[in-house]
Amino acid sequence: MAKSAKTFKATLKPDGTPLNWTVVSVPRSVIDGLGEGKRPRVRGEINGFSFRTSLFSNGKGDFTLLVNKKMQKAVGVTLGSVAEFRLEPDVEARAVAMPPELKRAMAASAALRKYYDKQSYSFHKYSSGMITQLKSAEARTRQAERLAEIFLAMLEGEKEPPPILQAPFVRNPLAAQGWKQMTEVQRRGHLWGIFYYLSPESRQKRADKAVAEAVRIAKTKRQAGGFKEDPEL
Repeated sequence: MAKSAKTFKATLKPDGTPLNWTVVSVPRSVIDGLGEGKRPRVRGEINGFSFRTSLFSNGKGDFTLLVNKKMQKAVGVTLGSVAEFRLEPDVEARAVAMPPELKRAMAASAALRKYYDKQSYSFHKYSSGMITQLKSAEARTRQAERLAEIFLAMLEGEKEPPPILQAPFVRNPLAAQGWKQMTEVQRRGHLWGIFYYLSPESRQKRADKAVAEAVRIAKTKRQAGGFKEDPEL
């Protein structure tokens, strides 16, 4: 890695949300020089295993790094493990070639294609991989069509919460407030999680996680004085 890379050790911990992600806190001394914005793009290593990703910010100057299952498995770490990290700014352009099957599946909707194009590198990489890893042309086509349906549902869900969320938002105005206060990336992640599942039971469980996270965010904002409470709250 480049000389500008900074090294630190950190303990893998739960992110404290219903998503149950595994993360590490990035020291502020490391953050300096990694770039501006709420999600600076970085490249780095965990115990020598290379990765490219973006950091998450809590909006107060603290940043966390998601340690996904692939990274954990590659170096044999889990919650509670201490790992060594190296990070540096990722200034190289990142692009993922769109599978032709997905291009065909979205061809009829310019709005859907525009929505897909504005998503992150990691989103493109993950969704494209879900298609390219399949061997048969028929399977790739089916997967692409399914993903296009998911993306369309996400697009509509960003305009207006889907019915599976509207009911709990009516019952709990605090959840509705928290949903509005989420970042676009956070809402998008929850919508992906909901629409990815096929069974009503699995979708409901994922929706419940989204509602719980929305309530947590609203309560945190309220305690910090981030918004004026509605009378009902």
